[in-house]
Amino acid sequence: MKQASLSIIKDIKNNRFLMIRHHRGINKGFVNFPGGKKEETDEDMEACVKRETKEETGLTILNPRYVGDMEFPTMDIKVYVYISTAFEGTLCPKKDEVDVFWQPADDIPYEKMRTADADFLPEILSGKTVHKRYFYNPDGSLEKIEEI
Repeated sequence: MKQASLSIIKDIKNNRFLMIRHHRGINKGFVNFPGGKKEETDEDMEACVKRETKEETGLTILNPRYVGDMEFPTMDIKVYVYISTAFEGTLCPKKDEVDVFWQPADDIPYEKMRTADADFLPEILSGKTVHKRYFYNPDGSLEKIEEI
């Protein structure tokens, strides 16, 4: 199973999250958070989440904390989720891949997210560590969710 990271960045001072809208790939048109696949090297997941966040947004996250993982057996991928509240740098997104924007914490666009993202995010934001398995159908609809 391939491995990937997801980076939830919270700007505590301004009560907002850094989100992205995808221009291509399996998540084209959907909104979620920076992240991506782990390199086929000895890169660990914390290094992966830092690298992917920097590549997609231009920001360096300083305190990533593991908050859960999600398996997608039908897509052969496991995603490790991190949340950060300290970061530095200037937003400089990969415009050909994503739009990057700050979203008020009290107005998360769940209706523009994939079902899995909209399912796990409230639990993580409430302080829970999440371990779930999501099964998607070939048409992109969610078939079932399992706690693991």
